[in-house]
This record gives sequence, C-alpha cells and structure tokens, in this order.
Amino acid sequence: MEFQIIAGAVFLDFINTLDNRPAPERHKELLSTYRDLTDWAVQAGVIGAPRRSELWRAAEGHANAARTALRKAIELRECLYRIVSSRLKNRRPASDDLALFNRFLGEALSNLQLQAGGGGFRLDWGETSEQRLDSLLWPVIKSASDLLTSHDWGLVRECDSPSCRWLFIDRSKNHSRRWCDMSTCGNRLKARRFYRRQQSAS
Repeated sequence: MEFQIIAGAVFLDFINTLDNRPAPERHKELLSTYRDLTDWAVQAGVIGAPRRSELWRAAEGHANAARTALRKAIELRECLYRIVSSRLKNRRPASDDLALFNRFLGEALSNLQLQAGGGGFRLDWGETSEQRLDSLLWPVIKSASDLLTSHDWGLVRECDSPSCRWLFIDRSKNHSRRWCDMSTCGNRLKARRFYRRQQSAS
C-alpha cells in the first residue's frame, strides 16, 4: 500500500492512517494487517526495508504476536489522536489517555540506549527490538513525546477540509497553510467553492 507521508512528524503521519475520520460511516482503515503497518513504517522512515523483511518473517511464524502488535498500534494511534485533538480544541486531554500514553512511553524509552560510534554518541533502540514485533512503534512514541513537549507543538494544524481533518505541522512562511495536501484537499475544496459560485451566478 502507498501511504501519504505529508504531516512533517512521524507520529502525525501515524495518526493519519485512519482516513475519513470525521465520518464514521466512511472510515477507511489503512492499517488492516501487520504488513500494512510495516509498509507504513518503511515509507515513514521508521524502519528500513531489510528490517521490514525480518519482521515479515517473524510475523509469519508468530501470527498471534503480529495480531497483538497491530491491535496495540491501533490503540496507540487512537490514544494519540484523542490527546492531540483535545489540545487543538484547548481542552485538557483525558487522564486515562495520558496514563495510557505514559505506559507506551515508559515501555519505549526503557528500550532506548546510548551507543558510541562515529566519534560520538547516539541514541538507538536496544537488542530487544530485534525480537519484538511491536518495536516499530517505539520511534512513533518517541516522535510524539518530542513534539508534544516542543515549541513546534504550536504549529500543529488540522486540515481545513471537513471530510479530511488530517494533522500536519505548518512550516509555511506565514504559518497560513490550511490543507494537509494542496494537490488533494486544497484543490478539491477550491473546485467546490468555484462550482457553488458558478451556480449562484447562474
């Protein structure tokens, strides 16, 4: 599956894997299988193609673990959406959602290690990630914790299209970006407005 990676932050692109979110009757789940999840992770730059192949092989031999990892991914995504949506509406996120995310965060950060290399140091995921089918969620969790506690949080926007509402970081010069993607939602909305004006004129 081809995913649109347009949000400017890994965890926002992750939230955007549920399409048509504002219309429950038209929801389109983009993460229907564990393979979909790994495909998204490669396209989002979370893992590389060789790691995806390893995860596929592991999932084939551990189908229950793969289903559990997918359920966990959906649970994380919806938790993140509720937290972000609350803050965009100037509301305090539900304490249950914060507690759930903190459990995800604690698990992810417990697998982050300081490693030496290239004349310096870097943070990397430990050896446990090689055996865990849900380890590809850890960079998503780290992305969320980094952005939610940074000044860039103020640049997070929701697409202006009522049928979309995908999330993105507005890094435009005047911070006036309105759509997740001009070539889809932006042009579609402009076309509708033009059509309505033409109808009114006639």
